[in-house]
Parts: sequence; structure tokens; C-alpha cells
Amino acid sequence: MSEDEILNGCTGVGERPTDFLLEEGDIDNLPTLYQQDDIYFEYNQNAQEWSKKSCTLYNAFGAVSDLMNYPFVLDQIKEMDTQSYQNGRVQGFGWSTERACNLVKNYWNNNEELVKQYGKVAYYRVNMCNDELVNQILDKNYTICWGYQGNSAYQQDYRADAVLDGYDFGKTKTYSHSTALRKINGKKCIKDSYKGRTHNGRYTNIYEVKPTCREEVAGGTFFFWGYLFTKVREDNYEELMRLEKFKTTLNIAMEANSALWHLTNDQKYRDWLHSLNNKHRAKMQDILNEVAKHS
Repeated sequence: MSEDEILNGCTGVGERPTDFLLEEGDIDNLPTLYQQDDIYFEYNQNAQEWSKKSCTLYNAFGAVSDLMNYPFVLDQIKEMDTQSYQNGRVQGFGWSTERACNLVKNYWNNNEELVKQYGKVAYYRVNMCNDELVNQILDKNYTICWGYQGNSAYQQDYRADAVLDGYDFGKTKTYSHSTALRKINGKKCIKDSYKGRTHNGRYTNIYEVKPTCREEVAGGTFFFWGYLFTKVREDNYEELMRLEKFKTTLNIAMEANSALWHLTNDQKYRDWLHSLNNKHRAKMQDILNEVAKHS
């Protein structure tokens, strides 16, 4: 099996319009994780035959582990792997980052012992072109799940010195891979899911990224959206979920109104639909403000 076949475990980010979107105004409400640079978790997705092409899941495992300072054990990993196939993943193919994050979130929040000891988790969608926002997240010691499109040149680049210097590998990509971005020793780094991986004696499971995220996205390498796991206080979780359902309903209504607007030539009806959607957008902002309070 070629390396491209092994790494090609991501079908995309798979974002939904109903995901919570982290805005710049929300970053102040995000508490700093007071953890040392060397407190992070690495997993080896190729440790067992069945775990190959599981990068989206292992990416999410690692991000939640970094957040909660909790190591998932093999039985838990295998249970979530099994659940992924029950939720649409196809044997021998990759999966979307969003669906993997959603599965790991639900697994965690449905485990009474984990919730009792650590609390619940939620996740937000992050615009990876917004370098200021991404850097603020990394400065607070969070790990961002996302993915990239690469080729053999990508591998050669970071393996040479454990630093990724290029940014346009996605234009001639041969595989897609889900991995994590976080700050380690003051540097913006990729933390992959192949613990122990080396090249010519150099440790390469973690490597620095020199270009900005915006440059990487523009070059077709980084995916546009990433996902950020955050802690949620137990007493706020139900309210957060209620707000999520409300937000979903508003999104559906706005999409339906927009479709009707394009189907009619009645200007008064169009004006009414436009006005209605403006009210919905204002309500959506109120919901986002409430979400920030409960996260």
C-alpha cells in the first residue's frame, strides 16, 4: 500500500451551516488552557490494521485529549471506530472531519463518568483564512481539527527539516488528510496521528508550519474550515443545545425564504421575504451572543 493510500483518509471538512461558528467577538470568552507546551496527546492510527484511514477520528481524539488532559484507551477508540461505520463511514474510505468531531463529541457527552469528572464538550467551526483568529486560538493553547490536501512534494518539504515551507500543494494533490494545528514551543505546528514517526532520524509527527493559514488555504492546501473543541459547564449544556436547535431552525427558515425570493417576481413579496430574513439574522446574532455566554 502506498503512502498516499494510507494518508488518503479524509473526504473533506464536511461543514454544516448549523455548526456553531466562532467569530472574532467570541474569542475573549474562550478561556486560556493553562497547560505546558509539552502537554499534548499523540495517537498512532496505524498501530492496528483496522485503524488505517481513521485520521478524522484520531484527529478528534487528540484534540479532545489535549483539551481535557485525558488519554483515550484502546477499547474507547475501537468503540468510536465501530460507531463511525454505523454513522455513514464506509470501510476502506475516509470520512469528513466534521462528522468525526460530532461523533467524538457525542461519545464524550454520553459517558456519565467522563462528564462527571471533566464536564461536557462542544465544538465550533473556525475560518482558517482568519489568521488573527486562528493565532488567538493557538495562543490560548487550543488544538484545531482540520485537514489538508497534499502530494509527495508536501512529504518531502516537511521531512527535510520538520518545517513546512510550501503552501500550494493542493493544486496537484494526490490525497487528503485530517490532522491538527496547535502551538508547541511557541511555534505553529501540525500534530499528526502517527506517534513515533521519523524520517532520517528526525521526529516528523510534529512539524512547524511557516506560511500563514490564509496562504495555505489560498494555495489549495489547507481546508477552509477547521473545528475547535471547547469545554462546556454541565449546568450550561442543555441551554447550549437548545440554542443550537433554535439556530438550526432559523437557518432552515432563511434558506427557504431565499429560495422563495428567487422563485417569485412579485416585488412586494420579495421585499417582505427580505425583511423577514433581516429579522432572522438579527435573532441569529442574539443567539450567537447567548452561545458565547454559555460556552
